[in-house]
Amino acid sequence: MIRDMLKIMIAFILICLNSWAGFPPPNQEIVNTGMVKRGQGLYQALKNVGIGNDQALAIINALRDEVEFSKLKVGDRLKAWFNQQGELKKFSFAQNPAESHAVTRMDGKWVYSFIQGKTHWHTRLIEGELKAGATLQGQLLSQDLSAKTVNEIISALMCKVNFRMNARNGDQFAALVQQRKFQDEVIESKVLYTFYQGRRTGRHETFQYIDDEKGSTYNSHYTEDGQALVRSGLRYPLSSLHVRSGYGMRRHPVTGRRTMHRGVDLRGSRGKAVHAVAAGKVVESTYNKFAGNKIAIRHRDGSTSYYMHLHKRRVSKGAWVRSYQVIGTVGATGRVTGPHLHFGFRKPSGRWMNPLNKRMIATPKLKGERLAKLKDQIQVIKHLLSDMKLSQESHYLLARIPNLERVQRFSWPRLKDLIGDDLSFNADQSQPKDYSL
Repeated sequence: MIRDMLKIMIAFILICLNSWAGFPPPNQEIVNTGMVKRGQGLYQALKNVGIGNDQALAIINALRDEVEFSKLKVGDRLKAWFNQQGELKKFSFAQNPAESHAVTRMDGKWVYSFIQGKTHWHTRLIEGELKAGATLQGQLLSQDLSAKTVNEIISALMCKVNFRMNARNGDQFAALVQQRKFQDEVIESKVLYTFYQGRRTGRHETFQYIDDEKGSTYNSHYTEDGQALVRSGLRYPLSSLHVRSGYGMRRHPVTGRRTMHRGVDLRGSRGKAVHAVAAGKVVESTYNKFAGNKIAIRHRDGSTSYYMHLHKRRVSKGAWVRSYQVIGTVGATGRVTGPHLHFGFRKPSGRWMNPLNKRMIATPKLKGERLAKLKDQIQVIKHLLSDMKLSQESHYLLARIPNLERVQRFSWPRLKDLIGDDLSFNADQSQPKDYSL
């Protein structure tokens, strides 16, 4: 009895001493938090939270299919949990305050989970006239839109409007913007519609198409008849785009060495169709122990596209292929950690380049089922525009807009969630008007 009490007292004293010395009690986790700082790469940021290169490689490989680390930015948050022995047990990565990607060590494996807070959608209609001495970019930025959102609006319109030559004072513009908020902070924006009209420019409208497939390469702005508005787009080899590993120097996911990565690794499940990004002649259709099943296509401008680690090759050397023809399927052949597509590009000079910077091939016009879905989405956008303008003209609060229920064949967030609880507009006609719902 006395011996048991002495053990309890000793344990209590040790806990107190650890606490006074700044050490955590036995069995308590050690948690390190940090942010990506200016000029840092991913491995440097991970070191900020106590994760060395060996552990970092395992973490990155576990998250590649869920997180596009090529889009790493200043302020992204990292958090690491260690046990008393210094072993990493859990890691989380967040690019906004509402969502985080986490991996937890379980039975010798890293298990992925996604944590999401409650968010709501808010819709804004920005309208105005181009003023003397001002730019469209400046006037849109004055409406508390992010630089990324403003660039998206202008990029869509530049496909139809030559601002340098034809823009004039008094030209009218509009944009319908959907913002996702978490505790009043905007964490995501979508430009659903843009409009521009002027004496010299004529009248132009663009509509956002949102595909059913997450990350679809068809997600873009289109005219009402389905013509893509991408100034210089590239037809991608997969129907959805998620970069697992970008172009340039990197730590190889298999060897762990720093090497030059002469292409990009795109996420894809085994057997998913791989398309030719442009018409051309197949100059390679072969296999080697590093690239696995590999195809190379020479295009009309002399550049060559490469597709590696394929599960199956469906074209032979010497064959001519059409733009977007299926040439093979995603696989895990060669030296890889799992199924994906390595996509590369060589200039006519033979030098490698970042394939995502290739500017040669126009994005296609929507056809068939996708064109029908675009037409449905355009009708919803037009109903929303009509109802928002009606609310401004009537100067009263619309608690619910029934027109939004008319067409729901596509996978936007539930349309009733787009509408906020308040309505406001700017009475000063010299400034862009913001009709917020």
